[in-house]
Amino acid sequence: MKKTTLLFAAILFSFAIHSQQTTSFETSEGFTLGNVNTQNGWSSTPIGADTFIENQIISDENSTDGTFCLKIVQETAFGGQASQIVGAFYDYTTAVSYTEATFSADMNIDTFDSTNTSDYIFGLVNLTDQVFITYIRFTYEGDIVVLADDGTGTGTVDLIDTNADWTPLTWFNVRMELDNNSIEFFIDNVSIFVGIVATTMTNIEQVRFAHDNYSGFAYVDNFRTNDEDLSVANFAANDFSHFYDTDVKTLNLDSPNNLLNSVEIFDVLGKRVMNTTLSENKVSIDVSSFKDGIYLARVLTDTGRKTLKFVKH
Repeated sequence: MKKTTLLFAAILFSFAIHSQQTTSFETSEGFTLGNVNTQNGWSSTPIGADTFIENQIISDENSTDGTFCLKIVQETAFGGQASQIVGAFYDYTTAVSYTEATFSADMNIDTFDSTNTSDYIFGLVNLTDQVFITYIRFTYEGDIVVLADDGTGTGTVDLIDTNADWTPLTWFNVRMELDNNSIEFFIDNVSIFVGIVATTMTNIEQVRFAHDNYSGFAYVDNFRTNDEDLSVANFAANDFSHFYDTDVKTLNLDSPNNLLNSVEIFDVLGKRVMNTTLSENKVSIDVSSFKDGIYLARVLTDTGRKTLKFVKH
């Protein structure tokens, strides 16, 4: 088991970026080899007033395309940390709306073992409230876990195992699709978890690529914000309505302009509890056999997809 050491301060800063963009860390974008801190709105972990760690870098050792990428690595001046605070941060001057947003990056992470390597996160932060909205963590044991609401109805958040694994020393794409309070995580376009974000109704002000400062490294390339083709486009809200009927325990869906193709329902731990194929505009789904609690329904129509939350009680 990893030991826990004292954290050093992680001071928050604000820098400018656009709400839609791709960053590939190339010279054509104004990046140069070396310390990422202050390059094009990026910062590294602060260790005091106007002082930052220096070895979170723009590197030419690896890339998915082009020449450069971001490399986050152990800061040898400090020991291992209790949480993932060492790395590179990118802050938004104008917060990205939680109502519909997509964040993705290509990642390549060092090999793992059970004692000595780092956990790495790709996380979304609200600086105003100083909270993580959500993050995906790649553990030193090879697991993929996410920070999400635990579904107890108390607002408690927890790390939830997605039951997916990651492959070391191999490029893979990580994508988070945020739709109001729901979040879906993808690895190489394969959905691995659907859940409720840890902090709801909060816009995204910062993205973090960070680790807990044990041995190892991770490369990051092609970081995107709202700048890619989604797995399935979201459809307009006025094309669809839903409500949960507490009297008869049914989830009612109405899509007057487009056929409903399918409905998947997940509990808040990301487990799929129902998968139904449809071919109609209006349907009532019996959920009376479900345990009481919070559920997410992923609805697919001819024109797009919507993830909605309902409480069975």
